[in-house]
Amino acid sequence: MSTGEWGEELYFDWEYNSHICYRQKGESGPPILMLHGFGVGSWHFHRNWEDLQRDHRVWAVDLLGQGRSWPAQPVPGADSAAANATAATAAGAVDGDSSGSSSQKLFFSVDTWTRQLEAFLEQVVGEPAYVAGNSLGGYLAVMLAARRPDLVKGLTLLNATPFWAFRPPRTSAQARSWLWRALDRAVDGSVPVPNSLKRVIERYWWDTLRSPSTISAMLQLVYADKSPPDPPLIARIVEATQHPGALDAFTSIVLSPKGELSFDELLDRLACPVLLLYGKEDPWVRPLWGQRLKRRLPEALYLELSPAGHCPHHETPAAVNRALRAWVAAQEARPAAAAGADAGGGDGPVTVTVDAVAAPLQREPAEVVGSRMGLPLHSSWEVTEADGRRISISHIEGSPRSVAEQLDYAVWMWLGRALGAVGSSGSGSGSGRGSGSGSSGATA
Repeated sequence: MSTGEWGEELYFDWEYNSHICYRQKGESGPPILMLHGFGVGSWHFHRNWEDLQRDHRVWAVDLLGQGRSWPAQPVPGADSAAANATAATAAGAVDGDSSGSSSQKLFFSVDTWTRQLEAFLEQVVGEPAYVAGNSLGGYLAVMLAARRPDLVKGLTLLNATPFWAFRPPRTSAQARSWLWRALDRAVDGSVPVPNSLKRVIERYWWDTLRSPSTISAMLQLVYADKSPPDPPLIARIVEATQHPGALDAFTSIVLSPKGELSFDELLDRLACPVLLLYGKEDPWVRPLWGQRLKRRLPEALYLELSPAGHCPHHETPAAVNRALRAWVAAQEARPAAAAGADAGGGDGPVTVTVDAVAAPLQREPAEVVGSRMGLPLHSSWEVTEADGRRISISHIEGSPRSVAEQLDYAVWMWLGRALGAVGSSGSGSGSGRGSGSGSSGATA
């Protein structure tokens, strides 16, 4: 176990004889689970937990096949799984069978990761938690809350990606077409990946993708601060790609199928409070995606950080911590507010014990939550980061603010449908929202 800036590494055993790496900080206060994006690990929240641990219990976990969470090598049952790939496809095997047996084929897919998070909350955290996810972690946070509302008290989405994977869900009509069935017979996305495919990826892409220069350029692209990234940050990212199973994991991530429900369909099943905490200068998950989520979830509180890019928790940790702490405190204070007690009203945190919230939290209008936090609609906070940068936190409506954003929204709505981010009811109007009582049997 390593300690220091990146936090002490703890482990728990999961399926596929895997050892799941996680960090835990804090001894009291509301529980928060932090979910990282693609290519990094739980250590990416090291700038957040050192402050949040003062009045929260914080967990951060490495997703399987990333950071330091890996299955045994070779993957148990991999040889028999590969030999039976065609038979499993013909029988209609579903990605991430809920049985969770290690004898099942391993896909590094959103379904596998969501099952991992369910197990983590049940076995390690041991109680419902506030879940904060960045990028891919935001997508998984939505999927987790949609299928297991009993485990999630509230969601904070940090520039959540609204789509993942290109392969259609394994039970969909599209997946049963001759093209996808033929591809399944050749490579279905499970591990081990055929050596011939791995050789092609390794020869033409792998070393370039994981080179320090590529990673540095990518970080400078997605962060608003264009300063060269710290070498230790790049080294941590490169380290995971040197694991013996890294190339298999990367290829499986690319080739694994989507979840059974689109992102919008998952949003429709949410029942818990939601905070949208988005970096405005993100070139990937641009403001239009936060705006679309706000239209889909009108009761969500939308706070925009600027200047901040795709990973605001790492780039602007003081601003993210202030917003997250105030939002969680506002949620925790709700029973007292309902009883007529003073909820604070200032912009600082409201202190309550975690035991004060016994029943599942229901949504409140964003204006009510913002006012309780001391950040009414159209108002802003200014936070100074450790390096002197000043970051604004603005409570906004989430509507397109210019002709350019309106045109951008129209184009990306079309592309979102093509990528599966927008479901059949995904007009962005918020219509078709379910009661949020979802169950694990109704999702991917």
